[in-house]
Amino acid sequence: MSAITIIIFIFILGLLIFIHEGAHFLIAKHSGILVEEFCIGFPPRIFSRKKGETLYSIGLLPLGGFVKIYGEDDKENTKEGSFWSKSISTRAKVIVGGVLANLLLAICLFSIGHMIGLPTAIVDEVPPNAKDVAVQIADVAPGSPAEEANIKGGDKILSIKNPSTGKTIQVNDIEDIQNFTKDNLGKTLIITIKRGDEIIETKIVPRENPPENQGPMGITLVKTARVPYPFFQAIWEGIKTTFWVIYQTFAVFFEIIKSKILGVTGPPVQFAGPVGITVLVDQMFNLGVVYLIQFIALLSVNLAIINILPFPALDGGRLVFLGLEKIKGKPVKTEIENLVNNIGFILLMILMIAVTFQDIKKFF
Repeated sequence: MSAITIIIFIFILGLLIFIHEGAHFLIAKHSGILVEEFCIGFPPRIFSRKKGETLYSIGLLPLGGFVKIYGEDDKENTKEGSFWSKSISTRAKVIVGGVLANLLLAICLFSIGHMIGLPTAIVDEVPPNAKDVAVQIADVAPGSPAEEANIKGGDKILSIKNPSTGKTIQVNDIEDIQNFTKDNLGKTLIITIKRGDEIIETKIVPRENPPENQGPMGITLVKTARVPYPFFQAIWEGIKTTFWVIYQTFAVFFEIIKSKILGVTGPPVQFAGPVGITVLVDQMFNLGVVYLIQFIALLSVNLAIINILPFPALDGGRLVFLGLEKIKGKPVKTEIENLVNNIGFILLMILMIAVTFQDIKKFF
């Protein structure tokens, strides 16, 4: 993992946090609420400057950020400009602003991607304006010949050669690979792939008796192309893509819950922490700028979804307390809310540590 990858990761994380916390900040300011500090990263601070009533700062640890709003932690403080001096609807707008900002960022990035031409799966005919049509590897099975050959998801297969016979095929369709592999099971083949701007040759031996649902090489293939759209259509496609990702994410989430309740096998779930995301950033960067744009948009959508979940210490959890206040006619006791949020925060930290160790084990 190169230094430039780490720098790009920090930039991406900083951008997502800046957009999220910046929305909290702007909506609070617009609502007449005083903001005491706007910080990107966590302390210790490496930079700070006060302008007006707000301290603008950058923390040494680039794994988060926060907006410190006047009176937010003191429900008895209803002075002018405090968080609790405002209506429930105003406070809800401040809380939900970060989530909406991340969705808006995703729409912008997906729209830019569609103008350039996002990688798209081709099911039927190739569109006339398509670029970079290729057969691409969508997934590599663990322990498969493809993994042993250092083939990665996102690689484009250009050709396959049997060195013993000299026969070579140029790959245009998925069937080309399937038919050639079927005729050469158990034989050493040379496969030429394109990874970003790099052309790589590697040896692979297709298995004669592969595990179920894996195939001889252990790869999942998809025919892809970049299909650029004009400006206004790209914006519409960006909106559709964002909401499709939201729908798919919640669909998988509910399938997982249903499978746990019914005791059946659900869809595979993979989590990635800072280490895993950095590795993925490296892969996307090597594949090209448009892949990186798409990945940042996906991260922004996922950040929005995670934050809106009704879990303590997240924006969604805070909205739950506002809902309880609306029902009861008075705020939940500060001690109870703080206790619930602290427990939620600890659980999130434990989850992050566990996922980080999983990432280290997986990638290193």
